[in-house]
Amino acid sequence: MWLVGLALTVGMKVAGLTAEPAASEYRLADYLVAPLRVHLLAAEDEPALCTTLTTADMERILAKIDRVWSQAGIGFYLESVVREAPAPLEAAGGGFRRPLLTDLIPPGSYAADAFNVYYIKDFDVNGIYFPKAIFVKDTAALQSVEGGIDEPLPRVTAHELGHALGLPHRQDTFNLMASGTTGITLNAAEIEIARGQALTMGRFARAGDWLGEADALFGAGKEKKAGELYRRLSALPLASETLTRVRERLAR
Repeated sequence: MWLVGLALTVGMKVAGLTAEPAASEYRLADYLVAPLRVHLLAAEDEPALCTTLTTADMERILAKIDRVWSQAGIGFYLESVVREAPAPLEAAGGGFRRPLLTDLIPPGSYAADAFNVYYIKDFDVNGIYFPKAIFVKDTAALQSVEGGIDEPLPRVTAHELGHALGLPHRQDTFNLMASGTTGITLNAAEIEIARGQALTMGRFARAGDWLGEADALFGAGKEKKAGELYRRLSALPLASETLTRVRERLAR
């Protein structure tokens, strides 16, 4: 075996976090949302490359990621979950180094228009961002800090998404971009950088545009297509009359 080295309203409880991010001014119309394709790598002959996470785990993890990023008016939706074997990789010098992680990416399932996150069982850090993809180990461990999140994997993934959105590490244990802690906060400058980067990437859509498109499709009798957009919107951690209507429509 080898090891490769909120807009949430004020007072709304954030399930899964031991404390809330600061209340956000972002409304549904302000939200920027992007697709996340999750790859659960499973190598039959290599335990370090075989995650035990499931689709249900990813739904829980993503909900917490979205609650963290709600403080910036940014959200992600689960475009798909792919369980697959990693691309074959030959051993070199008795082991593998971290830069070779991207060689594990099976080419057929990679989505160029989404954030690709690969989960494996073990490597030498909790997570790492490459321009092409994010890797996270499902055995990640973090130092608990006051106000931090209650589970490592949503925090590690949210942290690496921060790098994808142009944010560097910070020496502030309570900040999302600190290394190795459960901190989840972002300051105003970081939020501005992340939103600016999101607007240039081509992967993000405005939630307000989705709502208009979904309503038009629903009105035209194209309920299945409308439902896909409504489901993405309904998952956002917002309290609003508009989303209440969307959720009621989905329930019917």
